[in-house]
Amino acid sequence: MLSILMLLLGIFPSFVSAQDQRHQLPPEKIIVWRHTIDNPSAIIMDTLTRALDITRDEYGDYEIIPSMQMEQGRAVKRLSKEYKGKLDIAYFPTTKEREKHAIPIRIPLLGGLMGYRLCLIKENNQYKFSNINDIQDFIDQGLTIGQHQDWPDSTILRNNGLKVSTTHKYSLLFEQLNKQRFDCFLRGVNEINDEYIQHSDARFAIENSLLIHYPYLTFFFVNEQRPELAERLTIGLTRLQENGTLTRLLDHYYKDRLDKLHLYSRKIIYLNNSLLSEQSLQSMTVIPWL
Repeated sequence: MLSILMLLLGIFPSFVSAQDQRHQLPPEKIIVWRHTIDNPSAIIMDTLTRALDITRDEYGDYEIIPSMQMEQGRAVKRLSKEYKGKLDIAYFPTTKEREKHAIPIRIPLLGGLMGYRLCLIKENNQYKFSNINDIQDFIDQGLTIGQHQDWPDSTILRNNGLKVSTTHKYSLLFEQLNKQRFDCFLRGVNEINDEYIQHSDARFAIENSLLIHYPYLTFFFVNEQRPELAERLTIGLTRLQENGTLTRLLDHYYKDRLDKLHLYSRKIIYLNNSLLSEQSLQSMTVIPWL
């Protein structure tokens, strides 16, 4: 009996020591795409830090390091195995191709909100859109949509027969809209209010009659060389999904502002998105108040 007790007493301190040792390790350094950190809406970083915090007991402390500034296309490349150490986590809309070069965490961020789109237009140009009822009307009117060349939207819109004008830099899209190089800068309902306010001196307007919708999922992506980080993020986001946190965050950040966009009174134009993998389509969620 004494020998068993001594054995237990010998093992227990080593177990405690192992637990303490794990939490005494330096914080795990995680390089996050700067656009994720600097995003006008804080929901993405709020979600990321909550997912990392809720897995702290298993995986230890962490330190988030902002990446260098880069456009979305470059961020996608930096997550591939040849760029180990340059970027660990980014978030952006998923496609079959992107899922080949980085690890997708197939728990939708923003609840699919970015698939609901409105036109940011030049003030006094509402007349161009008022008689549009479907996609064919949009095409027949010869209207052009502005998009970034690296965004999947450009391909989706073209695949649906729409006319698209692209550029290589996000900020240039607002300059080109101001110069009326295109008619509509198509934006997610989650982002258009912020962008309209940020460019209040440009005399833009939010088009008031149409809502364009296509299946569009935004995921966190993890560098191929960091499978343990992908595992941590998957566990963390799953817990947040199961305990209702992801839904509450959507409600907190977006419900009131979406009410102001009068989405229910708009004519909906449905588009197809052939860029999504079957696995990603299965992860789609429903926003209860949209």
